[in-house]
Amino acid sequence: MTPRIRGVNVLVLMHTDYAPSKVPAGVMGETQHTPHEHTARLRVALVEDDPEQARLVALWLEQDGLMVSHYPNGKAFLRAVAKESYDLVVLDRRLPDVDGVDVLTLFRSMAGDGPAVMMVSSDDDEPTVVTALSTGTNDFMYKPLRHQEFLARIHALGRRSAMRPLQQIDPFAVDEPSRAILLQNEPIPLTGREFDMAMFLFRRRGQLVSRNHILESIWGSDQLLLSRTVDTHISRLRKKLHLDGAHGWRLVSVYRRGYCLQRVT
Repeated sequence: MTPRIRGVNVLVLMHTDYAPSKVPAGVMGETQHTPHEHTARLRVALVEDDPEQARLVALWLEQDGLMVSHYPNGKAFLRAVAKESYDLVVLDRRLPDVDGVDVLTLFRSMAGDGPAVMMVSSDDDEPTVVTALSTGTNDFMYKPLRHQEFLARIHALGRRSAMRPLQQIDPFAVDEPSRAILLQNEPIPLTGREFDMAMFLFRRRGQLVSRNHILESIWGSDQLLLSRTVDTHISRLRKKLHLDGAHGWRLVSVYRRGYCLQRVT
């Protein structure tokens, strides 16, 4: 099996755009939504200049159910994250244009501490690891990567990055088994997709998330939707959950970037 080559906002970007099959009009409605179908999938940025290594790692990640965007150098990645957001980043230490540590520093200044970063390197020495960890990487692996260990570490990072605990979102309470959200002990009527979107935002509170990130995670990467679809659902969710600052949380839009759920103090 070979990895599917797709555009930067879908799965794997390898300088070749792949147009997913179009979905007929009318199949995007709420009745077509299957709860939990896409929300557990993590969005990964792979920054790797070696094409063969990139194809192999992307294949591992895709086969394990993750969504991957590949960037062949540091500048391409940094340009992308000015508009896009990710749950995880796999970052090569030795890139042809910008040192991986410098890329990490710039990325943290843009995206904050939310997204987890794994740095990989063929440099088998302690100073490299110390520098990476002190700069802000969450994990480090030497090349050649071991398949199962790599995936285990990725999922461990994913649990820490995207599956943040929900006990700190007062005055909201979440009953995940019942797929219900309560505000001051009163249940809020939500559709299945609205619940999934609320969980997506609650778990990424304080982080800027792009429209494409929301589309892929909530609707799935195989569906072609306009960004206004996200805007419409965000507007409804903001009203239903009163995310206007009155209850300590504000869902703000960021021009040409996406949305951020912020704590109001």
